Amino acid sequence: MHVQAVEVFYVNEQRGTMPEPQIPRRTAHPYQVEGLADLPDSLRQLAEQSLGPTEAVNLIFVVPSQVLGGHWWSGPRRVPEQTLLFTSQGVLHVQGTGAAGRAGQATYLRGGELVYVHLSLVLLYGRLELAGLVNGALSRIVVEYNTVGHVLLQPALHAFLRMAWKQAQAQTNDDQTDMLLDELEGQSFKFRSGLRYHTLQHDERLLGFVFQPRITQSHWRLFRRLIAPATLLALTDQQLVVIEENRTLGAAYGWIFTFCPRTCLAAIEARPNTEWQDLTVRLVREPVTVDRQVTVSNEKAMTWRDLWTRHGYKWHTAARAWPISPGSGFGAS
Repeated sequence: MHVQAVEVFYVNEQRGTMPEPQIPRRTAHPYQVEGLADLPDSLRQLAEQSLGPTEAVNLIFVVPSQVLGGHWWSGPRRVPEQTLLFTSQGVLHVQGTGAAGRAGQATYLRGGELVYVHLSLVLLYGRLELAGLVNGALSRIVVEYNTVGHVLLQPALHAFLRMAWKQAQAQTNDDQTDMLLDELEGQSFKFRSGLRYHTLQHDERLLGFVFQPRITQSHWRLFRRLIAPATLLALTDQQLVVIEENRTLGAAYGWIFTFCPRTCLAAIEARPNTEWQDLTVRLVREPVTVDRQVTVSNEKAMTWRDLWTRHGYKWHTAARAWPISPGSGFGAS
């Protein structure tokens, strides 16, 4: 039987009739398609109805239906097929029919209405949250996906972020960014890599940063309580970037990014505790205000205040927080 199979292969190859390998278009991981016609049926019609007739689509990122782990009390959950269609003016999110026959839905967010982007890349789990104004109200687009496909998403995500930036100025060779990255490498190679390869764009200038190692507190003498994960605050000429590890006392893998366009930055309110401060960053996109929080040591807070006020932003100090409690993290809603 083995010899016969080899002979058939040889004959077919000689006749030029050997069929080309067929690679399935549908996979368990996120994938990219060329046009609307290539979308799954559950997404295509809604996408065509939601896009304007003159809207140019630059990239289509598709996330297959998947089962994700839930909380211990709820168990696994099924997430329907989804797609992100990045256009010349924004992004369209289309979600297929959900559990219990819930109808599919579409949300279009213009780049100029963006308030923040929250991105988690932890091992194989990816979560992208886009928050901005839709019809005058704050709307959030959330897509969970396998990080194997993030390499397809990142270029389009960076282009989308640029839509909320102020007009960029022509820059010459920027030695300051390289010097600051070298300085950060001496404090954390991991966070330097996250900032360099997942955050900074080719013409973006790094103005300064503060790196805060993990903060813990003694609890019942024998245990440690997590106050705040390791965190990097970075200010560029276009955005505020916060990079965090996930909240764990053990080994932390991956990064959690928050991107805030400088066009939305308003002020920081600092609330001191005994050894650290809870910093609340206020983002404003009229008529919406969003607060995001990060916790750093008193020393790091003073360093960040100097950088923040030097670039023209307001800093307020609130009354001391009491009782002392761990910060909720910059990624908390």
